[in-house]
Order: sequence, then structure tokens, then C-alpha cells
Amino acid sequence: MKTRVISGIIGGFVGIAAFLLAFTPYLDVLVFGCSLMSVYELMKVFGVKNKVMYAFSLTFSALLIAYEGYGERLGLTFPVGAAVTAYVLAMLILMLADYEHVTFEQAGLSMVASFLLPYALSCFLKIRNLNDEFSVITRGHCRFLIWFCLASAVFTDTFAYFTGVKLGKHKLCPKISPKKTVEGAVGGVLGALVINLIALAVSNKWLFHHPIPIPLWAMGVLSVALSVISMFGDLSASTIKRNFGIKDFGNIIPGHGGVMDRMDSISFVTPLVYFMTVLLVKAFG
Repeated sequence: MKTRVISGIIGGFVGIAAFLLAFTPYLDVLVFGCSLMSVYELMKVFGVKNKVMYAFSLTFSALLIAYEGYGERLGLTFPVGAAVTAYVLAMLILMLADYEHVTFEQAGLSMVASFLLPYALSCFLKIRNLNDEFSVITRGHCRFLIWFCLASAVFTDTFAYFTGVKLGKHKLCPKISPKKTVEGAVGGVLGALVINLIALAVSNKWLFHHPIPIPLWAMGVLSVALSVISMFGDLSASTIKRNFGIKDFGNIIPGHGGVMDRMDSISFVTPLVYFMTVLLVKAFG
């Protein structure tokens, strides 16, 4: 327990630094590192042993993050469809070349992992760049939105845990995650909602040069949606672990498992924050 608490505190400082240092290379390194490590951990869980396949998947993941994070900002255009097609063909060729050791399931799951996770986490960089896209969005707003992503995932999980321990009676998904309860889920959603709305109200009044151009009620609805989808992310990761008979995706974080064990809910939340922010700013800004 002590090791888990210490790792959690260190992880908290890493997360705090992500929005405080959003406009420094720190965020870029964090996104690249967490994305590539998560893809690597998933491929190990899938049983991939072909080193060339690892190299292809991780290279594609890095290029995807770079394009999504910097392509539009630098005015770059690239035939994404052609690149994806080439990547899929390369992975299938590798599967055929090493068919005795690489299954179609391993190749397919590796491709899915190297698409979805890097894209989802690259949305942190896209959120940071929103002040280039909208004149009404400031750097302070961008930092808050990055915090919003992390807080929605972390506080939903934290409040769900403590509410479930104290009040939990009805199992949420007993076959996937036996400890999760309906009461815990409700507590997680409400707890994150209160924290997010207080943080937004304080930031609008004292921290921002002008309030974020999205109504408080809309951010409240978004907070609820983020809490729900973060739980889906957590349950999806639990399903993968059950399917492959593992407890954790890795052991790089003492007491917590692998990087992917911490990215499961965050990777579901971040794209929703980015796309909904764009829609809401266009609607209300």
C-alpha cells in the first residue's frame, strides 16, 4: 500500500506538471512516452514477439502523434489514407513472413492499439493548440482543458472508489470488474462534477483574463459525459486483461502496474474533450 501511495503521489505531480508546463516540450515528451509505452505494453500482452513488428507499430504511432499534434500547426498536408494503407500492408506482410509465430489476431490488435492510443493521447497536443484555432481561447483556457481531461478521469475513479467502499451494494459489472458498484459510479460522476465546476468557476473569476467561452452548464454536462466515458475506458481495459488472463499491463509503475493501466480512462476522455470543446466554442464563442 505504501508503494502504491508513493507512486500515486509522484503520478499526481507528473499530471499537475502536464497542464502547468503545457506550452513547453514537457507535454510533448509525456504524450510521446505514454503513448509508445502503452502500445508496447499492449503488444506484449497480445503475445507479439516479432521485433520488426514492434518497430513498425511504434514508428507508426510516433508519426501519427507528430502529424496530429503538429501537422495542422505547421501547415503540413499528408496523404494519411495512403500512409495507413501502407502500414496495414506492411503489418500483414510481416505476419505472412513470420506466420509460424505471428497470428492475425496479434497483427490486428497491434494495429488497432497503434491507431487508437496514440491518436487519443495526441489530443492533449490538439487541445494545447486550440488557442491557435480560436481567438477566444487563451493559453490559460487550454491549460484548464488539459486539467479537465485529467481531473475528470482521476476524480471519477477516486470518488467512485471511496463511495463504493462506503455505500456500494449493487454490482455494476460483476463479470468484468467485481469490485465496481452502481453507487460508486454515481459517486464518481457527482464528485468529479462538483470538483470540475468549482475549478471552472474559480478559474473564470480569478485566473483567466476572460471566462472560457462555454457556459457553466455546458461544461457540467460535458463533465458528466467524461465521467461516464472514463468508466467505459476503465472497464474496456479490464475486459482486455480478463481476456488475456493478466492482472496488470506491466510493472513499470510500482503498485499500479504499467503505463497502460493509467492511460485506460484518460485515452477515452481526451478525444471527447477536444471535439466537444471545438463544437461548444463554435456554438457559444
